[in-house]
Amino acid sequence: MALRAGAGTVVVDNFDDIDRLEHLLEHDREARARAPQRVLIRVIPDVDADTHEAMATGHRHSKFGLAVPDAVRAAARLRGDERLLLEGLHVHVGSQLLDTAPFARAVEAIAAIGELGEHAVYDLGGGLGVRYTYADRPPTIEEYVRTLTDAARKHLPATARLLIEPGRSLVAGAATTLYRAVTVKHGPRTLVAVDGGMGDNLEPMLYGQRFEATVGTRVGGGVGCDLMGRHCESGDTLIRDVPLRDPRVGDVIAVPVTGAYCLSLANNYNGARRPPVVFCADGTSREVVRRETYEDLLRRDV
Repeated sequence: MALRAGAGTVVVDNFDDIDRLEHLLEHDREARARAPQRVLIRVIPDVDADTHEAMATGHRHSKFGLAVPDAVRAAARLRGDERLLLEGLHVHVGSQLLDTAPFARAVEAIAAIGELGEHAVYDLGGGLGVRYTYADRPPTIEEYVRTLTDAARKHLPATARLLIEPGRSLVAGAATTLYRAVTVKHGPRTLVAVDGGMGDNLEPMLYGQRFEATVGTRVGGGVGCDLMGRHCESGDTLIRDVPLRDPRVGDVIAVPVTGAYCLSLANNYNGARRPPVVFCADGTSREVVRRETYEDLLRRDV
């Protein structure tokens, strides 16, 4: 699909990807007409980033990319390939990073691949963290970019073209998830159950991401509560010990900074229907993704 759509560059993760591309460019007439296809080699930089292990992608045992010696071999193979044009390298050390040092170490690591041409492309990935909680102190965009450019000046050719992939840091703060409190239990811990959970936000369960929350009409303060999801799992806990001021059944509970991954990870676990998405700006709102219906849920049944 990428070849037929005319994708400008394909990132190859392994030698099998190279085999597949070569086969397609030899046997698919439509794909062959677009040759040579530009490619980047994804490299494992052997950099340990301080993030959850599920979001670390640049360490020695990462499933993503080729170790430096293998990347050197792949580069040598591609240099002699008339169907594929080696454009440069790709690297990514992880996600939700609150320290810039791993980015610099990754740039130094991929420099070991050697000279790739006067205008080689170095895609340095993404991973800049965002402020999910009051305690988080992510680097500024200026600090992040300065780290990358300083490392590039030190280790990469002066004419190199740098690319970055600002994903989470670009969109996380653009969304807030609104829940309705359906049950409040007072006991050793105050449990506030809402009409959502791991069906719309898997981040706390997959890699322990911490969020903040507040009662929509009583913002800030309150006593520590556990914000619980509706799914039949004890692990369906959205936030533990989050301050909520006098939570009551029917309250709207707002959880900010849910613009990254929550929607893309949304699922139908336990037969849950996925929520709508509403864009709001300048006092107006419009639905851009409708609420899932039971008919949607059953449509694939045969």
